[in-house]
Amino acid sequence: MKVAANLLLRHAREVITCAGRLPAGAAKADFHPGPLGLIADGAVAIADDRIVAVGRTADVERAVSLTAGASVVDVGDAVLAPGLVDAHTHALFAGDRAAEFSLRVQGAGYAEIAAKGGGIAASVKALRAAGDEALRAALAKRLDAMARFGTTTVEVKTGYALETGHELRSLKIARSLGERVVPTFLGLHAVPPEMRGAGDGRARYLSTVAGKMLDAVLREGDARFIDAYVDGPGFSVAECAPTLERAKSLGLRARLHVGQFEDVGGAEFAAALGAASADHLEHVSDEGLRALAAAGVTAVLLPGAAFSLGQPMPDARRMRALGVAVALATDCNPGTSHCDALPWMAAFGVRQMGLSTVEAWFAITATAAGCLDLPDRGRLAVGARADVAVLDLPGWEALPYVLGSPRALATVTGGVLREWG
Repeated sequence: MKVAANLLLRHAREVITCAGRLPAGAAKADFHPGPLGLIADGAVAIADDRIVAVGRTADVERAVSLTAGASVVDVGDAVLAPGLVDAHTHALFAGDRAAEFSLRVQGAGYAEIAAKGGGIAASVKALRAAGDEALRAALAKRLDAMARFGTTTVEVKTGYALETGHELRSLKIARSLGERVVPTFLGLHAVPPEMRGAGDGRARYLSTVAGKMLDAVLREGDARFIDAYVDGPGFSVAECAPTLERAKSLGLRARLHVGQFEDVGGAEFAAALGAASADHLEHVSDEGLRALAAAGVTAVLLPGAAFSLGQPMPDARRMRALGVAVALATDCNPGTSHCDALPWMAAFGVRQMGLSTVEAWFAITATAAGCLDLPDRGRLAVGARADVAVLDLPGWEALPYVLGSPRALATVTGGVLREWG
């Protein structure tokens, strides 16, 4: 019996389904394209927001019945891939911090810039001053820029508000962009500027986040996750634990910034919490990585930030060898990774972090979706959400070859086709 479809993408040079499974650790199989589920002259059929058929074009055409008014797109020389998934961004922000980058390349450090009122404090000031519509328009524009590289799902953190009303506002704005956005509450990003001068300001803010702010976030229901900056310049494990453990008890799962500048035990803490992810990990011990692997916590690596800050890249090969699942994300933010091109991160991952091209594909699709608790995204399979990228690539091996910037000719997001050209 044929299945109904209202959108057919057909005659692709290649379909990359990402429907297989990567081996748990480093092995020659990591470099073999088998898990990518490649299909030559392939097609994807969609009914509303779900995929109903994937395979060779002739087979899919026999399996589906097009509804009245259905759209049929001949993909030609392009590649069909799962809509890319960016699992770590701070894309809800106002203004820019280009002057800080200029200072950084002249030798100024992260702490020095922050002490002069820059860093997160500068973004807090800008976001609080911006109106709702301006913030929403800025975020929508960034999401469109990301989609031009094939990204259809974006995690978006708060953390440039650091006050209950503004944090709730930020979550509401992020949520208003629909299912392509996964909102994360990052109250523990930094101590807000107005509390830094007071002797008890840090303690009062920690108490506020764990109590009033968390209660309000849970009541409004706009956050999918909670995050914290567990690092030397951020907060200690002991400082974060009351908020994150309470959030866990109330059903809000954690994803944590860990070890960007120092290893303060954040990986072990993420494992103990059963966090969805531990992100950054430029500085992490083998013991921390083994804990992540045992707990099934995904490492979300952010090479754009390491590049911008002039740091060594996270060692993805070492992580894979120890059994850790690896995703890659842009860390799109105004200070340390002003980037909207997720394929660039895949290029960094292959060329400077030790991943194979196969692993890089999974790191920006299925593995990234998994750590966002979205198992129906990041792969092309019957029943999966209809998120598809039509990429201007000659084949799967070209992901890092084109310097990380294949353009999306079109994207399908929740079954809605948008051509980018």
